[in-house]
Amino acid sequence: ASVTTSVSKSRPRHIWRWLIMLFLAPIIFWYFATPQVNFYFSEKGQGRLGYILNVQHDISKGEIYPGEVTGGPGHIFPDKKFFMEFDWNNGGKSHCIRVKPTWPNTDIYIGPQGEIDSRTDSRRIEPCGPLPKG
Repeated sequence: ASVTTSVSKSRPRHIWRWLIMLFLAPIIFWYFATPQVNFYFSEKGQGRLGYILNVQHDISKGEIYPGEVTGGPGHIFPDKKFFMEFDWNNGGKSHCIRVKPTWPNTDIYIGPQGEIDSRTDSRRIEPCGPLPKG
C-alpha cells in the first residue's frame, strides 16, 4: 500500500500576493488621499486660456480652450509653507489666485471673461501675494 501526501504549492503564491499588496498599498493610498485641484474654463469662453500652475515651485505651463479642464495634485500633508498658485491670461487680462486644496477635490471655475465663476468655493482661494518664506 502506498501513502500519498499532498503538499500545497499555492502557499508561496499567496505570500507573493501579500507582499505585492503590501508594497502597492502605500502608493494607492497616496494617490487617492492627495487632494486634486481642477481648473474649469467656461464653455462660453473666448479663445485660449494660457496658464502657469506653481505647486511649491513645481511649475507647469500650458493652455486650455473653452470647455476644457486642467489641474494638478496638492500635497497630502501641507505645511505652513505650502502654496499652489494658478496664473492665467485670457483676452489680454492677467489673473492670479492662490488655492488651498481640500480632499478629495477642489474645483475652480473660470468664467467666459477669465474671471472666477460664482460656483467656485471662495474659501479655498485668495489673491496671489508674496510667496511664503522658506
